Amino acid sequence: MSSPRITLYHRDGIHEQPSGGLLWVLLDQLSDLPGGGSVALVRDGDDDDFIQAWRLPDGYRLLAQEGPEAPAELAHPVAFDAAFEAMLAWNLDRDGWREACDWRSAAPPPEPDTPPALIRIEYHPDSSRTDRLGRYADGQFLALLSGTGRNSPGAIGVALFLFDHTGTHTGSRIHNDVFGDAQGLREQLIADLPDVAYGDIAIRTFCVREGDVTWELVDQTAEHGMPRVSFYPMDIMFAPPWDGTYDT
Repeated sequence: MSSPRITLYHRDGIHEQPSGGLLWVLLDQLSDLPGGGSVALVRDGDDDDFIQAWRLPDGYRLLAQEGPEAPAELAHPVAFDAAFEAMLAWNLDRDGWREACDWRSAAPPPEPDTPPALIRIEYHPDSSRTDRLGRYADGQFLALLSGTGRNSPGAIGVALFLFDHTGTHTGSRIHNDVFGDAQGLREQLIADLPDVAYGDIAIRTFCVREGDVTWELVDQTAEHGMPRVSFYPMDIMFAPPWDGTYDT
């Protein structure tokens, strides 16, 4: 059986059937700075059959896959000698490449079954839902305007929710039926807080009922069969990657 055709890819060029010496030099010359390049060995022209190395400040990072049906594997951090041993064994079609490093799956970790303890909400000054939130002297705040079917006809709900620095709900100021300047009332509620600064917040689930309206940040993972947290009566939903963005 003939040996496989190994192609080395490097930013300085392409090399067929590279020698161990060339591989050593190119690995050694990789930079740990951004854009430092990589060294990749591809077997028989198959992009799913390869081993590739980058140099990072804490060591080499290796990624390998043996064909489209095999999972990609990752090793990091790896010392130079181990990285060279793995790359050389691959280059020579020897089994020892796997023993040279501590490999693990390169697949992303599975989505957790439950939401995080604190739900991040991203501040957006141009959003009608998340344009008034941030920190104040005693913790975090979230100020909202909402029209719901439970408000009186033509009325707007105005709510200010307060949380401590660890995201626990500490109090609320809710006006469910505002017929006048709801925006002005919300601004006044915020103005009464000391040392306000707008920005992202991260809070825990909570529930407050005022009259016929329930305001709540609630875990709905069981209902959806996947991690989901919803805020009512705003009808917005948070989901992985839990970066503060939401769907309506």
